[in-house]
Amino acid sequence: MLYEREVNLLMKKYRFAGLFIAAFIMTLAIASIAMAGTRGSQDFTLENGTGRVIREIYLSPTSKNTWLYQDELGKNVLRPGQEIFLYFDAKDNVQYWDIKVVYENGDEEFWYGLDLFRIYHITIRPGCVASIESV
Repeated sequence: MLYEREVNLLMKKYRFAGLFIAAFIMTLAIASIAMAGTRGSQDFTLENGTGRVIREIYLSPTSKNTWLYQDELGKNVLRPGQEIFLYFDAKDNVQYWDIKVVYENGDEEFWYGLDLFRIYHITIRPGCVASIESV
């Protein structure tokens, strides 16, 4: 009889622990869904492989004639070899984007028609060439 009661107590204890773990997992799932709703699926890492200091970065949907995201570096610069992770607003649900960079001396370079639904890392290189990692 004593053994049966101990087994029942252990069962209750593990059942409570199981419910607690399930609730915790559900909370994490809900939080990740909420966070996903605040960022765009176009988020990517831009690496400066140009050998030059970048003063400004601009982004625009390929279908637009204006730069939607302007001067993404603010007062910072992106030195050769450095990377920046660029976040998009979830409402900007556009697949193809263009990038413009402005160097320290004012020169500009452009990369057109980048599929940011698939690309997660872009290394820009001189002459408007890019190395792309995608899914």
